[in-house]
Amino acid sequence: LHQFLKSRKPANVIVVGGGFIGIETAENINMAGHKVTVIEAAPQILRQFDFDMVQILHKELYDHGIPLLLGDGIQFFEKDTVVLQSGKKLHVQAVVFATGIRPETVLAEEAQLEIGFTGAIKVDSNNLTTDKDIYAIGDAIELYGPLFKDTFTLPLAGPAQKQARQAADHIHGLPVVNRGYIGSSIIKVCGKNAAATGLSEAFIKSRRIDVEYDTVKVIPSDMVSLMPDSNVIHFKLLYEKSTGKVLGAQAIGNGNVDKRIDVIATLIKMNGTIDDLKDLELCYAPPFGTAKDVVNFAGYVASNRRKDTFKQVHDYQIRELVEAGSLIIDVRGKEQYELSHIFTAKNIPFEQIRTRISELPKKRPLFIHCRTGLDSYNVVLMLQQLGFVDVYNIAGGFLGISYYEFFTDQTTGRKPILTGYNFN
Repeated sequence: LHQFLKSRKPANVIVVGGGFIGIETAENINMAGHKVTVIEAAPQILRQFDFDMVQILHKELYDHGIPLLLGDGIQFFEKDTVVLQSGKKLHVQAVVFATGIRPETVLAEEAQLEIGFTGAIKVDSNNLTTDKDIYAIGDAIELYGPLFKDTFTLPLAGPAQKQARQAADHIHGLPVVNRGYIGSSIIKVCGKNAAATGLSEAFIKSRRIDVEYDTVKVIPSDMVSLMPDSNVIHFKLLYEKSTGKVLGAQAIGNGNVDKRIDVIATLIKMNGTIDDLKDLELCYAPPFGTAKDVVNFAGYVASNRRKDTFKQVHDYQIRELVEAGSLIIDVRGKEQYELSHIFTAKNIPFEQIRTRISELPKKRPLFIHCRTGLDSYNVVLMLQQLGFVDVYNIAGGFLGISYYEFFTDQTTGRKPILTGYNFN
C-alpha cells in the first residue's frame, strides 16, 4: 500500500471501514501527506467502544483533518468517483477496503467439521474440533465468553497465541486450563490512546444479554496534576448491580490507558468486584499515577452508586434535559462559565453554594455539573444533607459534555446546546 501510494501519488484516498485496521490505515495515509476520508456504515467507528466514549476519537480524527462519513456506505463506482448510499459523490484516486473479518471455514466445511452459529469453527475447551484429530485456533474459531455464557468471535493476536499453547499442551497430554475470553484491545488514534476490555453497553444490548448493570464515568488525571505530562483519562466502568461484579471498562486519553485496562482485565478474569477494585494496592509516585489511581477512583464511585448514596445522569442525556427545560446548575467558577457553558445552565460556583442555597428549589429536580464530575458530586451530597431529594450529579461534567456534543454539532449542523466547548 505504501509503495502504491508513493508511486501513484493520489490526491484523495478513501478508507472503507472504521475498525482497528481501517483507522490505523487512514491515520498512516494522512501522515504520509495524502487526503484521506473514512467511510463507515455504522453510526460510529471502533465498535469496541460505546457511542458516548468514541466521540472523543471522532473529534481526534476530525481535528487531524480526517473526515468521517458515518452511517453511509458505497453504492457503486464511476471513473475516479465513489457514489455513496446517501447519493453523495466523492472524487478519489484510491480506495482501501478494511470492512471487517469473517472466519475462513472452507477447508473446515470440506472436512465436515461443525460450524458454530457465529459462522466460525466450533471447538471445545481444548481447541479440538468435532473431529478428534483436528485442532483449530485463531480468527477462524468461535470462543466462549464467560461474562455472558455464550460463544463469540474474537480476531485478536493474544487469544490466538494462547490457543496455540493450549492445543500444543493437549496434543502432548498436558492439562489445559481454558477460562474463556473477555476481549482486551487497544489502539492509538492520532494523539489519543484507547483501550477496552470485557463487555460494553452496546454489546450487551446487541446480544440481548440478560444482566442488570450500571455504569460510572470518571475523568481523573493519569498522574499527579502538578506533573508536566499529566493528562486526564476518560474512564468508563460497567458492573453488575446485584453482585458488584466488574463486567468491562473503556479508557481513552493521552496517557497510560493500557495499564488501567490491564488491571480491569485481570480483575475480570479473577471474578473481581467493584469492592476489590477500590481496594487494589497499585504503584504510586507522582510521575506514574495518583495515590488513588484512576481504577480505584472508579471503584469508589461505583460502590457509592451501588449503595444508592447519590443519583446520576450521563453526558449523553444532557441534550434531552436541556430540551425538556430541566434546571441545570453549573458549579464551576465564573470565569470558566463565561468562557463556555450550557445555554440554559445557571451558574452558582462551588464555593457559593451554601450562601446561595435559597436560589435552589427543593420541589424541582436539580442537575449539577462541574468540569469533570467531582466537585458536582460533593455538591450533590451537600444538598442531600440539606434536605434536597431529587438532585443528580452529571457524570463526566462539562468536559464530558463538550466531547460528546462536539463532533455531531460540527459535522451535521445540529443546533448546539453549548455556548462553546472546553476541552481543557
